[in-house]
Amino acid sequence: MAEYTKELFLQALNEWGGYQAAFARLSVAEQAAFLKEQGYASLRDLLAHVAAWWEEAQGVIDDAVAQRAGPERHYNFDEFNAAAVSRFKDTPEASFMDWYESRRQQMIRVVSALSDEQMMMKRVSGWLDGAILEHLKEHSLDAPRFLTIDALHREWADYADRFRALPAEKQAAFLKKQGYTRFRDLAAHIIAWWEQGISMIESSSSGVPCEDEDVDAFNAKAVARFNRLEESEVFTEYEKTRLTLIGLIDGLPDEIYTRPNVQTWLRADVLEHYFEHPL
Repeated sequence: MAEYTKELFLQALNEWGGYQAAFARLSVAEQAAFLKEQGYASLRDLLAHVAAWWEEAQGVIDDAVAQRAGPERHYNFDEFNAAAVSRFKDTPEASFMDWYESRRQQMIRVVSALSDEQMMMKRVSGWLDGAILEHLKEHSLDAPRFLTIDALHREWADYADRFRALPAEKQAAFLKKQGYTRFRDLAAHIIAWWEQGISMIESSSSGVPCEDEDVDAFNAKAVARFNRLEESEVFTEYEKTRLTLIGLIDGLPDEIYTRPNVQTWLRADVLEHYFEHPL
């Protein structure tokens, strides 16, 4: 598991600072498609639920740093998010954005004030991850290099271990929800999409176009191809491909990394893909 650092969370908060402007750069059709995909009626609704979690996180972190037990917290996430949206439904846009920015600045102060020892506290790092970092991955408009690499080092690095740690009945429920009978088949399709992305990025740098894929056919072909391997070999390939992708992303010149097709693929198949199959 990758370490948490102040710099990582501050980079993410900086991205949240430019989120509204990045959204405004999308076409009207792209904005509508993104909001539909995210399940929000407006950008304000999306930002309201994000900043409400920052507000909640600050209370938890304050308690943790002060070594207070704090109030017992139980969350229905859908209800919490709906309440955040409702809270600002009649707030003028400018006033809402002032509140959003004030919450972001407050989180910057909270993170900046943490000592290294406090940053290592599970309650502190866990809440910062969920409220700031994981939220940015889940609602990303593009694929910042630091965020993409972090996802490959964090969410994807111990993916198989987290599945294996589940009780048998939860493993079965997870696979049923994902539409796979075996975890190795899910891993195979992840590997295949990463391989396709590596090919696309390399062809992007050479100017050779990468062909579009029929998603269902591509996934079926991936499962069939890896079915010939022993299970241990599948996960060896998973790890090898993950590390290859990290090295490629880390070394890409900015002029290639920021190309729209590269950004679109990284957002879809590194960041969004995890939230299609979350563990």
